[in-house]
Amino acid sequence: MSIEGELVRLRPLTPEDVDRYLLWLNDLDVTRTLTVRYPLGRETEREIVERLANTAGYEDVNFAIEVRETGEHLGSVGVGGTYRESRWGTLGIFIGAKDHWGHGYGYDALREMLRFAFWEMNLLAVRLEVFATNERARDLYERVGFVLEGRKRGAVLRLGESVDVDVMSITRAEFEARHGTPPDLRLLEVLP
Repeated sequence: MSIEGELVRLRPLTPEDVDRYLLWLNDLDVTRTLTVRYPLGRETEREIVERLANTAGYEDVNFAIEVRETGEHLGSVGVGGTYRESRWGTLGIFIGAKDHWGHGYGYDALREMLRFAFWEMNLLAVRLEVFATNERARDLYERVGFVLEGRKRGAVLRLGESVDVDVMSITRAEFEARHGTPPDLRLLEVLP
């Protein structure tokens, strides 16, 4: 199963993805704004990718992000830590292919992941955490419709500095007001 966006395709993770993740997650430019802080070896990364690939279910859903036209693997996106009772989960995303930063792939991947979270997983809200200093990511999240819930002051030590972490969220209603409803619901709106 894959999910088609305008620019990206979200597909299941595979063992063949390990080498790309290993390169990306050992690149300081990529991990500067991620919680990854220690160098990763191939075996550790293989175990992580296998675990993520094998936990596809309501609690954790993870996808590789590919360029739709070429199939080039760019990064990953997922929603995990879901709570059935309150119907919310936590989003994580990163684009590891630095030459593709700033071209709209992250926006498209986020929008498709949120459609899946709201319309397939039946979540009511999705939250994320982002370094307060990561203005590019915060701008992206706000463009998709996330709003600031609060700030965890000095929550992370990064490169010797204490960094604040912002908590942001979007509800299904907020998402649909900005991006529309599922195709089946749109049909119901126009029927007499």
